[in-house]
Amino acid sequence: MLDISSVQLKRLATAWVGNKNRYEGVNIPSQTLTSLHHVAEELMITAFLKPFEKTEEFFYFHHDEDVSNHPVYQSCMTIFADPEQLSTEMVQLAQRLYEYAELPKIRGGEFFAAYFDNVILQGEPVQAIALVKIQTKEPYLKVERSTDSFAISVIEGIPTHKLETAAIIFNLDEAEGYRICAIDSVSKKDERSFWKDEFLRVRPIEDNYFNTRHHISMSGEFINEKLVNQFDIDRADQLDVLYRSGLYFKENEEFELEDYAKTLFPEPEQQEAFLEFRDSYSKAYAVPLEEKFDISDQAVKKEFKVLKSVIKLDKNFHIYVHGRRDLIERGFDDDKGKKYYKVFFDEEEV
Repeated sequence: MLDISSVQLKRLATAWVGNKNRYEGVNIPSQTLTSLHHVAEELMITAFLKPFEKTEEFFYFHHDEDVSNHPVYQSCMTIFADPEQLSTEMVQLAQRLYEYAELPKIRGGEFFAAYFDNVILQGEPVQAIALVKIQTKEPYLKVERSTDSFAISVIEGIPTHKLETAAIIFNLDEAEGYRICAIDSVSKKDERSFWKDEFLRVRPIEDNYFNTRHHISMSGEFINEKLVNQFDIDRADQLDVLYRSGLYFKENEEFELEDYAKTLFPEPEQQEAFLEFRDSYSKAYAVPLEEKFDISDQAVKKEFKVLKSVIKLDKNFHIYVHGRRDLIERGFDDDKGKKYYKVFFDEEEV
């Protein structure tokens, strides 16, 4: 998806952004542009871009009225038009980020804005801007050698193998809000992201990744909640539907709504209930869902846990179900006064 083998780092600007609620402020040097040794430049390219190499999830900048009013979008448009403006726009970007750095878990750290040339996205060269906030430093051992002895000290440095909050803005789809990849591992999954939702204010692009992710999520909600309550199916049957749903996304290259509904739900009443639930899901989350699209393998890998098929029995046993509903039976033992599952198999692995 993203090829960084021939990328050139043209400009790098650096500032320090603290936590607003702790009144830590913003430290913007008079000269924000940072010069790099060629080894440091290679490490910076790897650190800022490699985490995005395999991503298929893209966003656009979003503004309720018009994307041209979005301040980060405006800064990016200025930099793409004239990369020498990176230093000036860095001041605006750092001050804007500070306005949203209010949560207690947000710590002060270096904020970088980098301009890259010759980033290969989907086989085409494109310019890109990276915005990266470093919050957590890692300890490193430094060994100093002399003729008499070795001295070992501990220094803190920026990790080059992972990012906490970062975004890559590609010089593509300017009118729609630029094509963007974004990472935020500081905010929890179910909470509003200070990075994506507040500072960047992005919305997902409604592509194959988007449709695959939402159909997996929607299917999981329907099978785990609506299907069980409305049609009174037992846990084994429920897990069988979850398994077959996951199998559909793993084994097919294309999603087709009618085929999917018939594959999962043999009863017309269940199919109708699923389609109604899909419509209500689309309205509740304000997400337009396509009836036919190419399945995104990366979205399947990321969201597949939603369709996990596990029977949890008290605190003693977990049964992982990977198909063959006909080989598992549920019953009640009158002598022990307990429910049971009977599982049929050919071989046992150690």
